[in-house]
Amino acid sequence: MNGKNLKLESGVEQLEEWAENARQTHKNQLYKALFAVTDGSVGRNYGVLVDKEDPHAHFVLVREDLVLKVNYPDAGSFGICYIGPLEGAPGFSMAVQGL
Repeated sequence: MNGKNLKLESGVEQLEEWAENARQTHKNQLYKALFAVTDGSVGRNYGVLVDKEDPHAHFVLVREDLVLKVNYPDAGSFGICYIGPLEGAPGFSMAVQGL
């Protein structure tokens, strides 16, 4: 998305649960990606794929073993749908088909 200063509206609990067991390097990289989502620079700094089942949801390829799935319910906000490995990301296999 190209919005500026997007607000995180949902998924904070999921982020906190993930962070409890994540390595510090993964946390640092994920938080950096989240800041890129909020300021609109995510598309310039990360690989981003649109979820084919939900065009409002996007996969952010944070690193080779970590993906962040966010949705954009409106122009001013986003929510966290998933944080974890690529193979566990709901809808990811559909998003990469045809690339």
